[in-house]
Amino acid sequence: MHKIKLVPDKPFYNRCDITVYDVTGEKEKKRCKISAEYAEVDVRQLKQQGMDYEAAKQYYRDWIYKVVKHYIADDWECAEGMDEIMRIVEEHIAQYFQEGDPK
Repeated sequence: MHKIKLVPDKPFYNRCDITVYDVTGEKEKKRCKISAEYAEVDVRQLKQQGMDYEAAKQYYRDWIYKVVKHYIADDWECAEGMDEIMRIVEEHIAQYFQEGDPK
């Protein structure tokens, strides 16, 4: 199983680019770059599927795992970075789950 480090770039209002490093061996190896998109339209789609804030957070965590797994073609565990990325995502999607938000 690969050990992966996730490093977020400076987040934008609608997405965060994430660099994926394989840290399984002695040297870090850059594997790919992905973008977690959390614009209003992205979150609206999750809400239309019946997701609340907690379900949306889990969706993003699962999405990151699946996309990285696709690119490295193997199971992996996060050595570092997931908590930081999830804080960024949570901060940006929270506004769309505010009480009284009609969207």
